[in-house]
Amino acid sequence: MRSNSKKNESGMTLVESLIAILILSIGLLTMAQVLAFSIMASKTHGRDAGKATAAAQEKLEELVGLQFADTTTDLTVNPPTAIGGTGLTAGGSVYPSEPVQGYSDYIDMTGNRISAADAAYTRQWQIVNSSSTLKTISVSVASNKSFQYGTAPSTVLITQKAP
Repeated sequence: MRSNSKKNESGMTLVESLIAILILSIGLLTMAQVLAFSIMASKTHGRDAGKATAAAQEKLEELVGLQFADTTTDLTVNPPTAIGGTGLTAGGSVYPSEPVQGYSDYIDMTGNRISAADAAYTRQWQIVNSSSTLKTISVSVASNKSFQYGTAPSTVLITQKAP
């Protein structure tokens, strides 16, 4: 005699399938949010790092363009003036040290010099007299933006100048 018993049949019920789909959906949505956040953070950090590098290169070119013995050009204003500044006088600091007056300026997102309160980036430079015929010029730029995850981008460029 044949039994119509379903005891030996295996498989999932409709409720079990729906629960599995629900768990899978929650996992996929979570992964999509993480992916979207990481793409946005990477794009923002990369953009700011690129702008910081461009701003450092611009300041480095200004400093290298000065005469070796220049001690008066003010590079903290736009356009630079021939008096009232430090020129290539030894001194200054680079990030993460505090900015030194006469050896730092502040720029907005487009690269224009502005006041410290509204600045998107802080640019600092340091001049070291390596010898009587050689100066080492370091320029650092750090983003003033607050990054909730990770550190704000910064860059340091270094070159040497001879008479």
